[in-house]
Amino acid sequence: MAAIPSNLSRVSNNLRTSIATGNLTRTQVGLLKVQNQLATGKRLSNPSDDPGAAAAIQSIRKTLEQRDGFLKNLQAAGNHLGAVDSTLADVSDLLNEAQQIASANVGSDVTPEARTAAAAVIDRIYSQLLSLGNRQVEGVYLFAGDRSTAPPFEEAGGGVKFVATRNVLENDFDENATLPFTVNGDSVFGAFSTRVKGITLAAPTVGAGTRLADLKGAIGEGIRKGQLALSNGTTTTTIDLTKADTLGDVIDRINAAAVGGITAALGGDGVSIALTGGGGDNISVNEVGGGAIAADLGILQPTGGGAGSPVAGANLAAQITPLTTLASLRGGTGIDTSGFTITNGLVTKTVDLSAAVTVQDMLNAINGAGVNVLAEINETGDGINLLNPTQGISLTIAENGGQTAAQLGLRSYASTSPLSQLNFGKGVRTVDGDDLLITDSAGVTFGVDVDGAATIQDVLNRITTQAIAAGAGVSATFATTGNGIVLTDTAAGGGVLAVGDTPFSKAADDLGLNQPASAGVITGSDVNAVQSQGLFANMIALQNALRTSDQSAITAAAEKIKGDYDRTVQVRGEAGARLQELESRRDRIADQNIATRKLLSEVEDVDFTEAITRFQTLQTALQASLQTAGSTLNLSLLDFLA
Repeated sequence: MAAIPSNLSRVSNNLRTSIATGNLTRTQVGLLKVQNQLATGKRLSNPSDDPGAAAAIQSIRKTLEQRDGFLKNLQAAGNHLGAVDSTLADVSDLLNEAQQIASANVGSDVTPEARTAAAAVIDRIYSQLLSLGNRQVEGVYLFAGDRSTAPPFEEAGGGVKFVATRNVLENDFDENATLPFTVNGDSVFGAFSTRVKGITLAAPTVGAGTRLADLKGAIGEGIRKGQLALSNGTTTTTIDLTKADTLGDVIDRINAAAVGGITAALGGDGVSIALTGGGGDNISVNEVGGGAIAADLGILQPTGGGAGSPVAGANLAAQITPLTTLASLRGGTGIDTSGFTITNGLVTKTVDLSAAVTVQDMLNAINGAGVNVLAEINETGDGINLLNPTQGISLTIAENGGQTAAQLGLRSYASTSPLSQLNFGKGVRTVDGDDLLITDSAGVTFGVDVDGAATIQDVLNRITTQAIAAGAGVSATFATTGNGIVLTDTAAGGGVLAVGDTPFSKAADDLGLNQPASAGVITGSDVNAVQSQGLFANMIALQNALRTSDQSAITAAAEKIKGDYDRTVQVRGEAGARLQELESRRDRIADQNIATRKLLSEVEDVDFTEAITRFQTLQTALQASLQTAGSTLNLSLLDFLA
């Protein structure tokens, strides 16, 4: 029997088993991990394997997903702008063809029949242009703005109406870049070229509820919120107006400061703030910390004006907003709510403003009248404009017995209209000497020389003067309902009031006075309609000029079509530049993705050489552990005797 040295420690079987099992388990776990890495190609099987690396991987993947979204947006935008470029090229070619046809049909050697045939070709080009205006790509209309699911142009009222918007679609193309990728149809086809600009109205009166954001301020730079220092000569208090929203807030904060007997209120002029104090209050107002609110509110007064002297604020220049009341317009004199009549092509409607209280009410009444026009507050916030989105027709705006259109500056024909603008800019054709021959009902005839007159009022004055000089019973006024010169017979004779031209003069026609009398009154026609502009309108004008063989009109239409061509080329160039920018962004993001994916691979992907080496090492270690465990755990008789 072998002798066992007494200095050897006894190790229990349980401990030996536990140690061997632990070694085997650790080796197998490591082997399983490296097997997973080799199978998946990924370094991490679970985030807990390396929390820091897992967080970095998630962040990198999120960046890549976001950039993939940008690339898709860039691709879609590129396709859209590519289609725009192609379409504008077709538009340019057609416009160039129309110009050539117009040039070829100007000259005494061209017959009316040839021009009629050319008009048929222009009609074909017009139809093609309309089709291009309504072209769509991947279900999106190219020139419809943010109403991209419906055709932007439709034939209505004898012309072509733009029923889309001028808003362009935008998308995200980078972390900090949101850019437009569509083209405004108005910029290409001149959809809103016909605009009746209202006059600049006196600033509306203000009230406690007037928002500071709706004020241009006393110096025209808006209201820059801040603090001001108010003093009565003895006590000075800083008043914080940074959170004031309305004029009422400003007034309340000033009054709450209780500086002496100083009180703030709306000025008696209805457009300013006024400060008053007691007999001993010497009021001064200063800025605080480099601010500008006192100046913007028009009450900056660095030095007091003396005891008991008030501070009269400057005009706050309130802007017109949808909530502005009609009664506050024109400096508080208000707007006549009689309404007005709009004729747009074949459609005539009277806009009823009797129930309108605010500017928005008025805009709704105009836009909802069914006459295919768009009324809006102008960009400077001091007037109303009226747009005609229907090309190829004429627009007139007349009074309905009141002064609404004139007060807004929207009346298309009035006594102040220049003669040079009548008849679409052709003016009034006159001769030397008398141009009109007017005969009253008593048979008294007198002549009127129109030559040299600047406005319709000048013509009215000359008619009146000559009627008095000739002893004729005729008065000349301008229509209060509708538009036109009104001649009224006061002679009470047995004849009929009549107006005629002198030889070679066309003044009666051009002034709209070649009308029959009715009950002793001649109501002239409206000869100052607003001719619609735009590409389609110019094509229609060229068609009509060719059909009537009017060479001057053909030339005029050709010149306007040249402008359409130039505009189209410019817009195409802008679209091309935008497309180039998007392609540059796409290339840049693609390059960034290459570097980012490389970084992701370095963090996430397994090193196969290292993993294979580790796999072989662990496999060898497993085999050794199994052999060692087999030897260690092989029990002998001595183990049982112990």
